[in-house]
Amino acid sequence: MNSKKGFMLLEITIAFMLMCLLFATFYQGFLQMAVSMRKIYDDVELNRVAGAVMSTVESEIMYSSQQVILQDNKYGNRIVCRNIGPNRTVAFYCSKVEGTKTKVVVYKSTQIAGRPEGVNPLSSQSVSAEKFQVEKIDGRTLRLEIELKIETTGRSKTFIEVIRLCNGHVI
Repeated sequence: MNSKKGFMLLEITIAFMLMCLLFATFYQGFLQMAVSMRKIYDDVELNRVAGAVMSTVESEIMYSSQQVILQDNKYGNRIVCRNIGPNRTVAFYCSKVEGTKTKVVVYKSTQIAGRPEGVNPLSSQSVSAEKFQVEKIDGRTLRLEIELKIETTGRSKTFIEVIRLCNGHVI
């Protein structure tokens, strides 16, 4: 009876040693896989936010704007779109988030005549805008460059889009 208990203890010890050996062997690989998965997750989040910001700016400028005015701002450029519709002005710009020291976010501001201005952030809570630059290429074409950064990991990526106005011109 005692020999059976001793044999079971030996089996448990061998199983534990094999588990430790496997862990030590594959630890570096698992660690690299976890780091890579985090980078992939951050890249997907940056691409998602950039796609949302770029598509919103692009659709407003391309199809709804009669005049696009470029202005300088403390955090980059400000794009002001005077729309084809009745007395509607839309602006895209970067500004610091209230209550934080360094976080800057891209905002969309909509002003309709006779109503209060509506301001909405376009990026998520974990992403900040490091750069928001707009260049006039010609009277109907703009180059928009946005650099986004994940706050927690510091991973950043730059996105560039060339936008051609279909219904208006750049002032």
